[in-house]
Amino acid sequence: MKTLSPSDSLANSNRNRASVIAPGAEWRRRRPLGVAVAAIAGLAMLATAGPVRATDLHYTMLSPSFGGTNPIGLQMAQFDRSLQAARAAAAAAAAKAAIPPDPNAPFVNAIISQLNGLVAQSIAQKIANSAPGTSGSVHSGNVTITYTNSDGQLSITITSPTGSTTLTVPSGG
Repeated sequence: MKTLSPSDSLANSNRNRASVIAPGAEWRRRRPLGVAVAAIAGLAMLATAGPVRATDLHYTMLSPSFGGTNPIGLQMAQFDRSLQAARAAAAAAAAKAAIPPDPNAPFVNAIISQLNGLVAQSIAQKIANSAPGTSGSVHSGNVTITYTNSDGQLSITITSPTGSTTLTVPSGG
C-alpha cells in the first residue's frame, strides 16, 4: 500500500479536475479572460500616468454660526424674528388703541396720589413722635409697618409681598 503525501493528493485532485475540463491536457490550466484584461489595463494606466503630485486641501466653512461665507440662512432667521416682533408690537398697539382713554383718569390719579401722600405723612409723623417705650403697627392692604421706640432707638420694619425693610434711627426722646 502506498502512502500519499499532501502534495500527491493535491496533484491527483488537479488531474481529476483537469481531465474533466479538457481531456488530454492534464497540466494545462485555464485562466479566465477577465483577469488578463484587467492586468493589461492596469499596466496601460501605469504607463500613461504622469508624475504624481499632492496639494494641500482647503475647506471653507459655509455655516454662519462658525464664521462662514453664506449668511443667507442667518439673515432669513433674523428677518423672520424681526417680522414677528413687529407684528406683535402692532397687535399690542392696536389692542391698546381699541380701549378709549378715560378723560377723567389724570384727575383721579392726581387725587389718589395726593391722598396717599397725606396718609403716608400722617403715619410718618405718628411714628416719629412716638414716646419712648411705645410700639405699634399700621396695616394697609398687603403692607404692614411695625415700629418700636426703645433705648433711644426707633426701629421701623416695613413688610410687603416683595420683601421686608428695617430702618433704625435715633429717637428724639
